[in-house]
Amino acid sequence: MKHSLRKTVIWALAVMLAFSCVGLTSFAATKDNVTQFGEEGGYLAIGDSIGKGCGSVGEANGYEDYNMRNPEGAYPTQVAEALGCLMPDDNKDQNATYWACCFPGLTTAITLDLFGIDDNFSDTAIDYPYYDEVLRYFGTPSSFEGTRGYKYVEGECGLSGDILEIAKKVDVISVELGMCDVFYRAYRIASHGGFLADGISLDISDPAGLIDIVKTAIGLMNEGYDYWASHYTMLIEKLQELNPNAIIVMVGSFNLVDNLTITDETAFPLGKIINAYTDRMNKQYEEWAKQYNVLYADIANCETLATENDWSLLGDFKEDSFHASHPSQIGHDYIARQILSVLPPVEEHHNIHVDLVRYDKVDHVLINGIPVKNYTLNGYDLDIDYAGPGALNMVIAVVNDDGTIAFQTYDLDFSIRDGYTVHRVYGNNDAKEHASRPFNLIIKLFKLIIEKIKGLFSR
Repeated sequence: MKHSLRKTVIWALAVMLAFSCVGLTSFAATKDNVTQFGEEGGYLAIGDSIGKGCGSVGEANGYEDYNMRNPEGAYPTQVAEALGCLMPDDNKDQNATYWACCFPGLTTAITLDLFGIDDNFSDTAIDYPYYDEVLRYFGTPSSFEGTRGYKYVEGECGLSGDILEIAKKVDVISVELGMCDVFYRAYRIASHGGFLADGISLDISDPAGLIDIVKTAIGLMNEGYDYWASHYTMLIEKLQELNPNAIIVMVGSFNLVDNLTITDETAFPLGKIINAYTDRMNKQYEEWAKQYNVLYADIANCETLATENDWSLLGDFKEDSFHASHPSQIGHDYIARQILSVLPPVEEHHNIHVDLVRYDKVDHVLINGIPVKNYTLNGYDLDIDYAGPGALNMVIAVVNDDGTIAFQTYDLDFSIRDGYTVHRVYGNNDAKEHASRPFNLIIKLFKLIIEKIKGLFSR
């Protein structure tokens, strides 16, 4: 009976994996196995409030102090540590080999201005509050010239260093931009209770007003997406022109608020609409990475501070929209690991590696439906000693404290040069998002079998 049950589990797993959609996930490098770059060149992180550290444990210890270079727990800080880069507290210390050009609300448009690139665009509706900070720490004589009305003042700008000179000398550059291009102006509607930056007020007291808010927000997101899609690569081209030898990592996007609604009573799925934008953005990042021969770090599975809460646009989210839409510390850890995973490792790996994202324990590992024991787990990094090229799929199972079983499923591709590439099958326990597909009944059968296995183990 037990043997028959085991065969049923294996077949159910095999069929489910064979038909599932996949998302790319690489193994996680760490400071112990990633190439060091900090002795001479260094690391430049270009990003928005996520790069600045919002949501990290160090936010309360210096996030609002904009001369801080290294808030604890922020993903660029973790990457810099892994790369062996020097991170002084004072942003004006010229001995650094790590530069965090990261500011809340930083967009592609503002960054192009910082690099002196004329994009014939000036978004006055944003009313960006941190131009002075950007210019003060990373400005050049050509920053914002003719576009923002700011003047370069000798001794008061570029305190961290001339951004063009920094970009020329570093070994690694990560670019985490795009989400503010697409969502920042729409975010201002929520954070101002229906008021736009140009003073227009939307009446939120009746259904028509709510519809106006949604239509306006979607319109602004469409405008932002079109600008980003047309101009983002101008920055990549400039960085490659300044430093042809630099390793450039495009950092992707994630769904800021998956469960966001309009109000607590109006369950219009705004969060799902946002997810559609980030999905399109990530596909575009992947295409650009191939086109420009740069690296792409997929962070679509990032955990946010709003992950375990029910948020509404004009309710809880309005009161804390800035923090709600940022990564948790788990999210920052995950982004750092994803960036490190695409950087050159110290040595080649040909076993199976997978970043478990939020699980730091494993109870069962199945490859091709067969349990394996020859694996090691270091933090979130699972390393499986599997020499042959015959692995097609893999399941990682974790027994929760309440006795339920969570599992992550993967497809596996093998090449002689690169070894195994791991493709994650996403969803709630890797099944929720695929329940509408033809193998719906198989997924239900699998859940039933898991429950039966639990019953056998508990005897």
